[in-house]
Amino acid sequence: MKRSVFSFLGLISFILFSFLSSSNLFSKTLTVDVNLKRPLITVDCLKCHEDDVSPSGFANSVHGQNGCTSCHVDIFDLEKHEEGEIVPGKPKCGLCHQQVCKEYKKSVHKVLAHMDCWACHKNIHTLTKWDGNKKAIIMKCTSCHEKKKYVTSGHAKAIIAGNNDSAACSDCHGLHNTKILHSSVYKYPKQAREFYTRTCNKCHANKELMERNNKTVISVASYKRTYHGKVQELGYPTHVAGCADCHTSHSILPKNDPNSPINERNLIKNCSKCHLKANKNFVKYFAHPDFKNKNKYPLLFWTVVAMDALIISVLIFFWFHTFLWWRKSYWEKYKRMISGEANKDAELKSMTFIRFKWRDRILHFVMMMSFFGLATTGLPLKYPNSGWARVIIGFLGGPDVAGFLHRTSAIFLSACFFIVVGLGIHFLFFNKKIKGNWKERLTGPDSFWFRKKDFQDLAQMIRWFIDMDDPPKFDRFTYWEKFDIMAVFWGMMAIGISGAVLWWPEFTSKFLPGWVFNIAEIIHSEEALLAIVFIFTVHFFNTHFIPTKFPMNYAIFTGRITGEELIEERALQYERLKEEGKLEEVKTSYPDILTNLISGIIGFAALTVGLIFIVLIAWALFKH
Repeated sequence: MKRSVFSFLGLISFILFSFLSSSNLFSKTLTVDVNLKRPLITVDCLKCHEDDVSPSGFANSVHGQNGCTSCHVDIFDLEKHEEGEIVPGKPKCGLCHQQVCKEYKKSVHKVLAHMDCWACHKNIHTLTKWDGNKKAIIMKCTSCHEKKKYVTSGHAKAIIAGNNDSAACSDCHGLHNTKILHSSVYKYPKQAREFYTRTCNKCHANKELMERNNKTVISVASYKRTYHGKVQELGYPTHVAGCADCHTSHSILPKNDPNSPINERNLIKNCSKCHLKANKNFVKYFAHPDFKNKNKYPLLFWTVVAMDALIISVLIFFWFHTFLWWRKSYWEKYKRMISGEANKDAELKSMTFIRFKWRDRILHFVMMMSFFGLATTGLPLKYPNSGWARVIIGFLGGPDVAGFLHRTSAIFLSACFFIVVGLGIHFLFFNKKIKGNWKERLTGPDSFWFRKKDFQDLAQMIRWFIDMDDPPKFDRFTYWEKFDIMAVFWGMMAIGISGAVLWWPEFTSKFLPGWVFNIAEIIHSEEALLAIVFIFTVHFFNTHFIPTKFPMNYAIFTGRITGEELIEERALQYERLKEEGKLEEVKTSYPDILTNLISGIIGFAALTVGLIFIVLIAWALFKH
């Protein structure tokens, strides 16, 4: 009896609703029965389908303003439908939900599972408007997909507890546009890694969201400072670990949870997925280092401070030195030209002397090419966010090829370093042509080692810059040339040792804790940057761009200097060679035209590439 009463009331309400629908006030689709010669209204359908569709439920649903034929558009003849001649097909959801259907047709649920809309929206006739509560999404997705992994995660627990900021299935995978790769990680590893890392970054890079939920705000930025993050930024996610590789994709648990992959007792197993020989030292590496946090990471903080101080002090001093030198040298050159003194030593100009032996020139060439190789393959990792970084890595063939070329260049540069060390030992202890014992040779005029006169020369040079003294007289090597050599020795030790630590981390971890890798990354990166900027600005000026040498000094390529250069730039060496009767021994012929041509091509190419790198670095710093 009660059921009849409610059905009657529902029928009455639907008669009213159907009347409004037939007047096209609410109906989006109007179907005319060819036999009745009038629009089909919902009450016509409910005469037979009252047991299938609740009149009141449908009236209060999100589709309640639509007539039945808004979806079942193929029902145009009620009599034929009642007789079974017209069987309704699938509802045409796309008539209204065009964009959603367009996305859904490409989704994994449609393409692989062949699921229709009502596979998820089963209660289509009583479906109410979603209130935004993500619990409904979790319940819907986990009705088919495995609950265990996600529901036990921190994300799901937060949503169940009422925190709608947390990530539900749709936040990562979308509601209707779930990609095929999301369920086929092994088929699409590159796309999957990009997807998971990009999805994680979307929320975890949102400072306001993280602060509101009492979560760390540096997880994304700190990850991007590591090798993993930099290679990801360059567009090669399959080569390194992304967010899901360490934290998993669904069962994401806090570090203190014993089941978490980043829990202390699970770290070795987790890291061993990529680093097969990971041990307890290896897992002490900081995957999310915060260099600014002095309290939590004091060693990293002070390493960054020390390296920044080194870079700033060296560059500021030598850039200032360079500016003063350029001003003074340019002014002196101008005065000589207007006074007619420029050509007074025509006889000396015709004389040529050996400055560098073949051995020195070959070593310089190999070192120069190795340095360019290291800069080309290393700078993109230093500034992975710059557009040019991706272009260079792509041109080289990807990070694997770039890494191989980087290490090959490092081997050649290291070989040069050890050859120079060997030559230095020979010079100090075994070279019979050099007078004196090893201490006298170390502080003698042919040595690269600093002596008291070098500091006196620096002081006098500065006084000359500001018009307070005459320029100092130099011997075979000037103080800035010695600094170049000593800087190479320091740089080779700093860059070389840190590079070896990063090249063989699993071997290094047998002896040292993993946080040493973080320090090695800082030293390797910052010292390399200092070397590149110093060589391509200060060294280039001292050697090539000084007004008396501009546009290029050929000496290191031809091995020769003119008599005028020897007397004016290395007066003490000239006087010493003349006094010892060795001037004729170092006298030689002017380089032939082919040697000069090749020297010019190599030199100008090197200068051009070096200056391009300075522009790229400036671009990256400005963008940052």
